[in-house]
Amino acid sequence: MNRRRVPMFIPGYDKSYALVSDDNALRAVVFVHGFGGSPTGTWRDFHGLIEEYSSEFPWWKTSDLFFFSYDSIRTPIRFNSTRLAQFVDEVWSGRWTQQLKSKPKKRTYKDLIFAGHSEGCVLIRRLVLDRFEAISSNHVRNARPKLLKALQADCILRSYLRLFAPACCGTNFSSWIGFITSYSFLLSAITASLLVRNELRPDSIVLSTLKVGTEKAHAQYPGVEAFYAEPLFGVPDQIVVSESYQGEKIHWEQSCDHFGICKPKYVYTRPLDFVKI
Repeated sequence: MNRRRVPMFIPGYDKSYALVSDDNALRAVVFVHGFGGSPTGTWRDFHGLIEEYSSEFPWWKTSDLFFFSYDSIRTPIRFNSTRLAQFVDEVWSGRWTQQLKSKPKKRTYKDLIFAGHSEGCVLIRRLVLDRFEAISSNHVRNARPKLLKALQADCILRSYLRLFAPACCGTNFSSWIGFITSYSFLLSAITASLLVRNELRPDSIVLSTLKVGTEKAHAQYPGVEAFYAEPLFGVPDQIVVSESYQGEKIHWEQSCDHFGICKPKYVYTRPLDFVKI
């Protein structure tokens, strides 16, 4: 069995950390948890299983894992997506390693992959659309070839999205209440936080503008990788609306609920394969 990776914390991003491979890493995988989740609670089963299943999924040997932590309950989605953008910039540039006492080997990544769960998927898609709008604003309308080149050169816009039970089409918080009565923390969080609850409603302006903007961008520039995703939902999922954006293929996993869909197990290794590009 390979040596397990030791967490390295990211300066300036409380509770966020990295698991860096021994080999020359070809890609960075950024994990973004959902409402009430955490890097350890949501993604903990990835930590050890990528090593234990390294012979079956060797792709992970050359992947560095980054776990983004944020206040998913009381902080607006737009703010958190901005923080995520800053986090990704630190990861991609390698600046975060300069503040560490024990510096890992310098990385020059070829690919960037986002793995999101529930609300985390909304942050990721908002980040992608924000980056598109920022780059587009710097180009005149009649310079489409130049704009397309700039879009395809950006690490976020040419990233790959791996979305587990995304909340991009809304959530059903009334089902949450009945579903998790034994989970006192989540129950109190859902009851207390009207801000994020409202932002994740199916009729939310936050979600509707994100959907319309992303679908329009994808129609205009279908060659930009990050505008398209093929989400994975559990069956049944009583928490989120099991839908995606126009033209996107949905994948299903029977007998897997909203919380288990993103957690690989010895009897459920699909997440290890789903993130892979």
